[in-house]
Amino acid sequence: MSKKITASLIRNLTKNLLVDNLIPEIKKKDTNEFKIGNNFFYEMKNEKIQHIQRIINIIFQKNIPLNNSAIAFRKNLSYLHLFEPHRKNYYFLRLDIKSFFHSIEMNYLKEGLEIYFDEKDKYINKEKKQTALDGCINLITYKIPNDSLNEKFKNQQVVPMGFITSPVISNIIFRKIDIQIQKLCAQHNITYTRYADDMLFSSNNKNNFVHSENFEKEIIIIINQMNFKLNSHKTVKKKHTISLNGYTIEYSKKEKVFLKIYQEKLINEFRLSNKKIYIIYKLIHMIEKENKSPQYILKKLFNYKLSTQVPSSKKTKYETEQLQNKIAGYRSYILSFINFDKKYNCLQNNTRKKYINIIETLNKIIDKYNKN
Repeated sequence: MSKKITASLIRNLTKNLLVDNLIPEIKKKDTNEFKIGNNFFYEMKNEKIQHIQRIINIIFQKNIPLNNSAIAFRKNLSYLHLFEPHRKNYYFLRLDIKSFFHSIEMNYLKEGLEIYFDEKDKYINKEKKQTALDGCINLITYKIPNDSLNEKFKNQQVVPMGFITSPVISNIIFRKIDIQIQKLCAQHNITYTRYADDMLFSSNNKNNFVHSENFEKEIIIIINQMNFKLNSHKTVKKKHTISLNGYTIEYSKKEKVFLKIYQEKLINEFRLSNKKIYIIYKLIHMIEKENKSPQYILKKLFNYKLSTQVPSSKKTKYETEQLQNKIAGYRSYILSFINFDKKYNCLQNNTRKKYINIIETLNKIIDKYNKN
């Protein structure tokens, strides 16, 4: 581990924020609360605090020893790496942790972070009223106000979804649990990876213990040590093929290959889901074959709510730009998978060719819009 965090460092970072030589809690006026789906997010508006959070984030990233099962929020790793270690397996189990970030309790937060702070340079002020650790916790947590729409966590101090520091903090706190889960999985020849609240387990076709009630109970007991709970309605048990969040692992597909003699080769494929590809094909068909307007495509295919604040004279341009953004996004999405495949060889030849053809088609559509 690198040098520990000192009170002097925290004091220098926060000298413009101190109130009576103490680092105050983050106020409501410093944040924006918004909701996406069922989740509440908190955006930091205060640029001074945001700058300090960035520095704290870098410090923790340099210091923390991460468990290799933790995929999220790590340099050179993406959501795709959640799936890759499972590609050659047959039995799959996905478990989801309920309200992951907001369920991190303050006593476990303090316990998990204190090892990174210097005991010799401990206090923010001469009066020893606040430690660097307590001051730092005030900078990375938020007490959700009484008038918040977030009913479940009103008046509770949380590690907020949306703060730049929250992802790395979650990995620090959950490391103890990751290690215990990994030990359990090693005993039963089960592969384990985690991306934030998403836990994925798998095993080969001779070992179905991962689908047993006993295994799930063991996981529940481990995560309950820190009072985390599972979202039971998000549990997914599959064999042979699993599709999650737009991605699919399919076991032992046959592919025709030419070596010295013609033969068939078994491929355990990791690819984009058929549902995701269908949407892209539908988008291409609407543009190229049906010649539909951007407004029609945005509403019909994406249920897009067009802004009422855009003047009528600029609506067509605005809608075209929104559609172009969608097209460019899908192009980048597939291209990222092609690049991933170059490293891990996870696609069948036919799938790879299909994705390359889609990218070429999207490139032509983008060029056409740019010319117009």
